[in-house]
Amino acid sequence: MEIGVGLLSRIWNALKFYTCYQNIHNGSDSILWRGGGFSTKAVYEFFRNRGPKVGWHSLLLGPCKIPRYSFVLWMAILEKLSTMDKPWLSHLGGVCVLCGREMETHEHLFFRCNYSRQCIRILKGTVRFTWPNRAWAVDIAWASKRWNGRHIVQAAYRALLAAIVYHIWQERNRRVFQQSMRPSSTIARIVVDEMRQKIISIELPDSVSSRGLYRLGESLACQGYLDLMLDA
Repeated sequence: MEIGVGLLSRIWNALKFYTCYQNIHNGSDSILWRGGGFSTKAVYEFFRNRGPKVGWHSLLLGPCKIPRYSFVLWMAILEKLSTMDKPWLSHLGGVCVLCGREMETHEHLFFRCNYSRQCIRILKGTVRFTWPNRAWAVDIAWASKRWNGRHIVQAAYRALLAAIVYHIWQERNRRVFQQSMRPSSTIARIVVDEMRQKIISIELPDSVSSRGLYRLGESLACQGYLDLMLDA
């Protein structure tokens, strides 16, 4: 049996803990916020895990963003989408359902696949949407620097990237789960139409930035449909 200062210290601590517990149990709860005001941002900042800063966060932000598109882009950037190269999907064969030629990976889907590359080609001719088509992580870093700004047109291009990634992933899921197929020109047309509607729905004060954004919307509406019709 332990005796001496160590034992007395533990007994003392146990008694103090019991007294404190009784006071808490018998008392009433009250929430006090430092500074006197409640803020959901402050609560979030207190509880969230702080990881390393990433350079691609700007690709998910901006007035033109559509949340579900940004979410899928975020998953794609992290390579967390359930592509067929994942071990638990190996029983499906692993071949890309969009082109039927190569292993389905994030690297392949965005945008090495002939199908997704055709979507990019159409949009490049429509709104000068350029994509270097190197390694996926390298291209994301490139886009983060190229479209990293508050200019509204840069925000529109960030949203356009998210829309392309979202609809390519959606088309992939349609083919896997519904055995339904659409040509790449249809996907490009959907992206063009949705971005046009998003742009014209944004109310901005007259400025060089806003006029540039509306010109982009007009380009999506007019030149985009002409190019898509010629491509069909």
